[in-house]
Amino acid sequence: MKRPEVAMLNAIPPHLMPESAQAPWGVMPELGLTVGGPAEMGELLRLQDLMADCGLALQPTRMLYDRHYALDRLMQAHARGDERLQSLAQSLFDAYQRRGEWIGLVH
Repeated sequence: MKRPEVAMLNAIPPHLMPESAQAPWGVMPELGLTVGGPAEMGELLRLQDLMADCGLALQPTRMLYDRHYALDRLMQAHARGDERLQSLAQSLFDAYQRRGEWIGLVH
């Protein structure tokens, strides 16, 4: 059975949403949904691959809703010492901050 295109399911065009509600969109194949979050799913999947290369685990979907987990994983990635991993971790941290997630202030 062929699944319908995920992007066509109940999609609200981003230009119809207020700017404060707009977020990077990505397709979550395992859920069969299009989701929005504080970071782009493609970047989180790239982070997952780079972290796996360094022996670190990452759950990309969890990064969208668990701020404590996101901060911990980004700190682990940045502290690893790999230049590409540090750069991507910093870029994602900045994306979270721009979206108002303020993960650096989690306590």
